[in-house]
Amino acid sequence: MTADTTNEGRANRAQAVLQQYVQAKGDRFESNSSEIADLIADLLHLRARLDQGHRPIENTLRMARLHFEAEHNNPEEMGGVSR
Repeated sequence: MTADTTNEGRANRAQAVLQQYVQAKGDRFESNSSEIADLIADLLHLRARLDQGHRPIENTLRMARLHFEAEHNNPEEMGGVSR
């Protein structure tokens, strides 16, 4: 099985993870921005636990933003999510 590397595929994978995360908390999945923020916050707690180095949270957010922009603005992207 090959991974879908389109922006649509990335969004679909993220939504599946988000749904599992919300259900693991015992909540009903509503696909909203609050759920996304909760997941990001918990991932940042994990990042802080895994790496106590210099500015781990800021570095992770910066790197995630760089990845998103590179993927989102890829002119070769076919069938991806548009802005």
